[in-house]
Amino acid sequence: MRYDIVRFIKKVAQKYGLEAIYIPDNDVYSIRKNGRAVHNFNSQNFYQLPQRHRENHVMALLKVGLNHNLGENKINKTLFLNRNIGKKIV
Repeated sequence: MRYDIVRFIKKVAQKYGLEAIYIPDNDVYSIRKNGRAVHNFNSQNFYQLPQRHRENHVMALLKVGLNHNLGENKINKTLFLNRNIGKKIV
């Protein structure tokens, strides 16, 4: 886990009431709301977006992710992630 990514995730999670995990096998960070995946990214994706844009667009990404995940009836149950996998960040 990279410190700057963890710091960013903690700040976002505290602000919006989210939880997050890190899966070291694939270098994947997963931000979740009530167990539903909202946004998944790896270290490379994180650094491709400039810091200002990253901070300004977090809420928009979360809204789009939640609307997409919660709005689809057929795959609704497959989007839950096991809370025991990975390392808990928040």
